[in-house]
Amino acid sequence: MHVITKGTTMRFNPDDFFTTTTVKDIAPAFPHLEVLDFSTCSLNNELVKLNYEIASSEYRDFLYANLKDYYHFEVDTIV
Repeated sequence: MHVITKGTTMRFNPDDFFTTTTVKDIAPAFPHLEVLDFSTCSLNNELVKLNYEIASSEYRDFLYANLKDYYHFEVDTIV
């Protein structure tokens, strides 16, 4: 598919509009998560309270204690 803008033709790439958000991306907005022990509480449950959920299929509750160990997991916004 091509998109024409002001006399020029550009190839439309739907991947240009796809963004991935990870735990690392949202962590600075929620500093209280840094002090929680996620080997005893669920990171996903804490994120749901903040309108996010973990979307990565490889996520497991209580896998790690530190938030930084979860940084690579993808999250989605709950609308």
